Amino acid sequence: MSLSHNSCRMEVPKTDLQTFIKYLEDAAKLYDALALLPMQKCTCRSHMIKKLTNKYKQKLQDNDKSRHR
Repeated sequence: MSLSHNSCRMEVPKTDLQTFIKYLEDAAKLYDALALLPMQKCTCRSHMIKKLTNKYKQKLQDNDKSRHR
């Protein structure tokens, strides 16, 4: 899978991306647990991590779909 940002392009193995997504999901769970305390920052971080996780999951799914065509 290749991820691109402007002129930079980097090849990332599917398993590495899956591991990265798992780490992000675990981090979001940690921030969700901390959000039970009166800490708005944790809630915001959890939300942003979940958005990032969903973005990379979608890229992974899109890449899988394009390979099977």
